[in-house]
Amino acid sequence: MLQWRREKTREQWTPEYRAKRQIALQQTYYRKTIAALKQVAIEQGDVNVEAYQSYRLQTKDKSLLRFDTFCDRYFEGDKTLAKEAVANYNHRVAKIERLETQVDVYDIEVPHTHNFALSSGVFVHNSAKQGRDRRFQAILPLRGKILNIEKTDDAKIYKNNEVQSLIAALGLGVKGEEFDSNQLRYHRIVLMTDADVDGAHIRTLLLTFFYRYQRALIEQGFIYIACPPLYKVERGRNHYYCYSDREKNKIISQFPDNANYTIQRFKGLGEMMPQQLWETTMNPESRTLKQVEIEDAAEADRIFTILMGDRVQPRREFIETYGSKLNLMDLDI
Repeated sequence: MLQWRREKTREQWTPEYRAKRQIALQQTYYRKTIAALKQVAIEQGDVNVEAYQSYRLQTKDKSLLRFDTFCDRYFEGDKTLAKEAVANYNHRVAKIERLETQVDVYDIEVPHTHNFALSSGVFVHNSAKQGRDRRFQAILPLRGKILNIEKTDDAKIYKNNEVQSLIAALGLGVKGEEFDSNQLRYHRIVLMTDADVDGAHIRTLLLTFFYRYQRALIEQGFIYIACPPLYKVERGRNHYYCYSDREKNKIISQFPDNANYTIQRFKGLGEMMPQQLWETTMNPESRTLKQVEIEDAAEADRIFTILMGDRVQPRREFIETYGSKLNLMDLDI
C-alpha cells in the first residue's frame, strides 16, 4: 500500500502541477504579506519595517515574507514601489462628497514607463485607461482642441491648461532650447485621436506645438501617430478591422454574394470598447504606429506657416492650388 501511494504521488507531481502550485504559493505569500504590511501601516502611520518584523516573529507565520524578500520578489527590489502598493491595497471609502462642477481625472504619469499617449475626450480617456497595460503605458486626456500655436503668443501658451498638462507630463520646459532627452519621461509619445477630420485637426495642432516648441522630440524620433481602425466588419464568428474604405471594400468583395455581415463605423475612439482599443491601437504586438519625421525642415516650416498661421491669403492660395488634386470620395464629411 505504501509503495502504491508513493507511485501515485510521483504521478501527480508533474512539472505542470509543480508550476501551478508554485504560482498559487506566490499568490498566497503576496496576499498575506501585503495584508500584514497594510495593517502595520494603519497602526503605525506608515510601513514600519521593524514593527512588521516584530509582528512576523510574534505570529510565527512562515507565509509572511521578510520586507526585503517581498520587495525583491514582487517589485524588483524597489522599496518605494512596494510601499506604494501597500498604501493602495484594500482602499476604504472614508467619505463621499458631491462636487458642484465636473472634474476630469488626469492620469499623466506612470513611473518607470516609456510610452505616453495623448487622447481627446473623456470617453476616449476611459476606454484607453481601461484598455492599456499600466505597466508601461500612461494616458494624458486632452479636452478637445488645444491652442493653435501659430496664432498664439507665449503668454497665452503658458496659461493654457492643456498645454501646461502636456509640458508637465513630458517633464520638459516649453522652449525648444531647454530640451534634454535625459529628462524625458517617455520614449514614445503617441498621438491617439479619432480617425476623422476633427481627429486629424487635433493631431495637427499637437504636431504644430511639438514642431514649434519641442522640435527635438520630432528630430530624435520620439513622436508617433496611432492608427485606429475606421470599421469593424463581422461575418459569423469572424471579424475584421479595416483602416480605410478601400480595405473595407476589399474584405467585403471576398464574401459570397448572399453573405450576411454587419459593418460598424467607429465615429470616434470613444465608441470602442477598452479591449477593442487595446487590440487595434494600443497593443505593441498588433498596433500600427507612424513615426513622425522631418525630411525637409525648411519646407515643413513653410507649410506650417501657411496652413496654421493667421494669414488667410497664403492658405487660400494653397487650397486653390492643391485642392483640385484631392479625391472628394476620400473626404470624411
